[in-house]
Amino acid sequence: MTHADLIVLDQVNKRFGDHHVLRDVNLTVKQGEVVVIIGPSGAGKSTLCRAINRLETIDSGTISLDGTPLPAEGRALAKLRAEVGMVFQSFNLFAHKTVLDNVVLGQVHVLKRPKAEAERKAQELLDRVGIGGQAAKFPAQLSGGQQQRVAIARALAMDPKAILFDEPTSALDPEMVN
Repeated sequence: MTHADLIVLDQVNKRFGDHHVLRDVNLTVKQGEVVVIIGPSGAGKSTLCRAINRLETIDSGTISLDGTPLPAEGRALAKLRAEVGMVFQSFNLFAHKTVLDNVVLGQVHVLKRPKAEAERKAQELLDRVGIGGQAAKFPAQLSGGQQQRVAIARALAMDPKAILFDEPTSALDPEMVN
């Protein structure tokens, strides 16, 4: 493995009962590389994303991030999840928090970033994804595409080594996809 290998999957297998979803998957993603996994519904794309972030356990094989095998649980796993951003198909925003607070929360509680600095970074990222004017609203007040942009800003705010997107453009119009 070279220093530039960021995510490495080696002979990864995952079954759900008799359904062999991931079969001997080998994948190397280098730093700075963008990899797109395409396939029909049910092919295992979401399961692969969830396995890389250890939201889904694997049956066999190994997954490494930046040269370190994924931990099974505990603080090491929490640290890994802070280093791998995830944008879910369903966004997973906190409905009772404003857009700004959704982007601030992880920075303050996980990265221990001062609140003022976290708010500054959150606003900058919300501006970058084109919804800075929506910062005081709640997720339910936004369209699906706007909620997805909040989720992207939230992932970017954590300064992750890698970001995994599950159906990242499902709620976006063609102009926003670009």
